Amino acid sequence: MERRMIKNRICSILITAITIGMVFSGCGKPEALDGSDSTQEVVQSKEDADSTNASQTDPTDYSQADAWYKLPDETAKDVDTFFIYPTLYSDFGEEATDYAGLHEEMVMEKIDSIYLTQASVFEESTNLYIPFYRQANITIETEAAFDSGDIEPVLKDNLPEIDINAALDYYFEHYNEGRPFIIAGHSQGSAMTRLVLKDYFAAHPDYYGRMVAAYVIGYSVTQQDLDENPHLKFARGADDTGVIVSWNTEGEGNAGQKNIVVVDGGISINPLNWKRDETHATAEENLGSLIIDQATGEAHFEDVGADAQVDTGRGVVISHADYPFISGTDPDEKARALRETAFGTESFHNGDYTLFYNNIKENVKQRIASFMEEASDYSIQDNWLHLPDEAAKRVDTIYLYPTAIMDASEGAPEICEIDNESMRTMAKGFYEGQAVVYDESTNVYAPYYRQVNLAAVTGLSTEERDALSSSTPQTDVFAALDYYFENYNGGRPFILAGHSQGSQMLTNVLGKYMKDHEDYLKRMVAAYVIGYSVTDEFLAEHPYLTFAEGETDTGVIVSWNTEGEGNKDQDSFVILPGAKCINPLNWATDEAYAPATLNLGGRIMNSDSGEYETVPEAADAQIYPERGVIITTTTAINPVAAEGFGTDSFHNGDYSLFYYNLQENVEKRIEAFFSKNKK
Repeated sequence: MERRMIKNRICSILITAITIGMVFSGCGKPEALDGSDSTQEVVQSKEDADSTNASQTDPTDYSQADAWYKLPDETAKDVDTFFIYPTLYSDFGEEATDYAGLHEEMVMEKIDSIYLTQASVFEESTNLYIPFYRQANITIETEAAFDSGDIEPVLKDNLPEIDINAALDYYFEHYNEGRPFIIAGHSQGSAMTRLVLKDYFAAHPDYYGRMVAAYVIGYSVTQQDLDENPHLKFARGADDTGVIVSWNTEGEGNAGQKNIVVVDGGISINPLNWKRDETHATAEENLGSLIIDQATGEAHFEDVGADAQVDTGRGVVISHADYPFISGTDPDEKARALRETAFGTESFHNGDYTLFYNNIKENVKQRIASFMEEASDYSIQDNWLHLPDEAAKRVDTIYLYPTAIMDASEGAPEICEIDNESMRTMAKGFYEGQAVVYDESTNVYAPYYRQVNLAAVTGLSTEERDALSSSTPQTDVFAALDYYFENYNGGRPFILAGHSQGSQMLTNVLGKYMKDHEDYLKRMVAAYVIGYSVTDEFLAEHPYLTFAEGETDTGVIVSWNTEGEGNKDQDSFVILPGAKCINPLNWATDEAYAPATLNLGGRIMNSDSGEYETVPEAADAQIYPERGVIITTTTAINPVAAEGFGTDSFHNGDYSLFYYNLQENVEKRIEAFFSKNKK
């Protein structure tokens, strides 16, 4: 009994910290960000609140409008959010119930603040649904956290779960109408969200398949949760979908201290750079923290220096924001000490949403955009340009073909469909001219992917073309890689290879996909990003990537663009400022001239016979460092005659002029990889 009383004393001090309503202490009713009254139209009275017996086990009737704090006036958005609010019930009286009534007065007093500072982050992009529910009193919630390390025992199979499951049933049956959705919460609301993910969605996989993301903020999702529920996935980046997004925010001083919302084995993602490792995100990456004026209750955006870095050992996000810690806001020394007992001396639980408000809002948009862009299905073999008959080699190659669609007809789409016959025909030709160089040493996998139609975007800026490439084409390429690694790779080392638009896509693969799949990147022998620039800026932004310095280093990027002397001052789609380059004849990165005698042979198509022929000493090569390209004086082929490449470009010879040197180099890097990785 004494132990329970002590915990209740702690809880009585903590309640304003558990809810962001603490920010409004001594304030009038908070105003919405646009200055309007944020109060929702909900029928509520003391009699109404008392009419819900907190001991009953029948679910709440969610066909009644007053069972919902918020329902959208119209479903104008393509995506919904189902939001579960945090602990708002803190009754410490002798007659207090363990669970709140549906319209408990304490809940009604504080819920507007939660809407403003948390749930509103989803409203710009989604239709927002917020049910009332009979939540656990802070007293039994804290007792469970101290007893078992988790508050789930007071939620599961109790009134909170009964009500939320009933609300979800009614929402999916009457409101959702098949739309994708986000589920989100904070604190007790996130503990409930975690329970929904584990139990409700396991029983409703048809609903779960439409989940854009679950924002389980302010309560830990653990590795054990994921291990025991294999249908769940934790986010690895900013735009993956069907995933859990979770963090708890603390200061450095909370290390080693008790925090009732931090569960052992918890996982956090950084809400500024969307990484799960310990890469620090500076306050400059913060798009705006939502700050509440304690005197007026008005909300505004302010730079409070909220940086973020994941502490992978504790499973939290560390910030150095100039923002009150939970324990630092109460002048009463005894009260502050009690708060610190439950949350630690430097908990930012009150800032889990507000410190990163605008970054969360933008991330919601990003994940929705990613979800709505459905990838091609790579379980269908017809969506692969090439699959090996058997994986007989020690190493694989994933090859991305160059631009294979040039449709200049009126109304031609900027991005072609995956079944476009013209694209498929050209892609097969590129495979025979380029990808076969990897076939002698590796198992080659080449997906079809929806491409940017170069003829339709010639008037666009580089930034606009990059944005197009990072949309549908990237969606397909990433989906193809997912399928390849999960179903074909079998743990083998691999090479990434491409040309032109295919190599542009490889920069996205290296800069985004591999950043989120470090376990794959460790097995990369090399990335042959040929016919598109890899720049100093790109490498500086992705310090885990390294450019090749010789012919046998591994885990590196190998890249060049080939031109004649006459192209030095001309614009080219594929040449970017600060381009890096390696010489494919002497494998040097300086200006050392490589004569044609070092060329083992080009593989050039005979225009009369249509057959490929070996051309000895097909080209010389020398790096032109000011432009980051290879200059050649070859006569084996004519310069490419295409707008956007310059008049003396040998973009068409990036592979063919140095074919057998490249083939030999692939073999050398593979041998070096296995030599370096001997067990």
